[in-house]
Amino acid sequence: MKNSNQILDESSVERILKQLVSLETLGNDTKREYNNLLLKGDPKDLQHQILLFSLARVCKYFDAYLVLAKSGYGEPSVNLLRSIFEASLWMRWILISKENAERYFNASKGESIRIAQVNIGRGLAKINKMLDPELIKKMLADEAKNNYLPDWKDLAKETGMGDLYALTYKFMSAMIHGTFLSLGERIIGQKISPDPDYLNIEPFIPLANNLLRDCILVTKKWIEEKKIRECPDIKALIAI
Repeated sequence: MKNSNQILDESSVERILKQLVSLETLGNDTKREYNNLLLKGDPKDLQHQILLFSLARVCKYFDAYLVLAKSGYGEPSVNLLRSIFEASLWMRWILISKENAERYFNASKGESIRIAQVNIGRGLAKINKMLDPELIKKMLADEAKNNYLPDWKDLAKETGMGDLYALTYKFMSAMIHGTFLSLGERIIGQKISPDPDYLNIEPFIPLANNLLRDCILVTKKWIEEKKIRECPDIKALIAI
């Protein structure tokens, strides 16, 4: 490794790219399996449709992750992995009950209400001329409460993915938010370049591999067997 700018040597980059090519094969296999499951899914079953919608998004995020990772953009690629992890939590959560699926489906209503509440609170939306502004505020508060979704930590706990959340989520978030935890292999005091450097990519490759596998297997098991796939062992999720 070149200590002046922390760029990995050619052999290390080649090793990373070889692993990413393997992931690219997995991504293509996943898209083919998605098309098979699309034929088996029930268009009238909300859980089926949310699963298929989520899996389609995961495939796109995974493709985008590979583009960034193969180009040496470690931190931005981890951003997409976090989105895949979050999608995997929703996929498991909506299978716990039909009520959860309905809450997820109606989530946009709750978000719209909360946006309205913020705008009203900051004076950006005027309701003073309406017949009963306080009643409107109460109605919005009641609706927001009825359309509330768990946060990521609670989602992980409810779906049995708490260990994986505890092990990885803060590190992925650090990459996104730019705290010092995101320095990874970099050392404070050394030059940090804005150029792609392939750092902080390899440690997350096993996670990328297993998150995608879990998403497709969760979808497949539910659509074909109406069963929730057991949460993978944490050791299996952090190593290929």
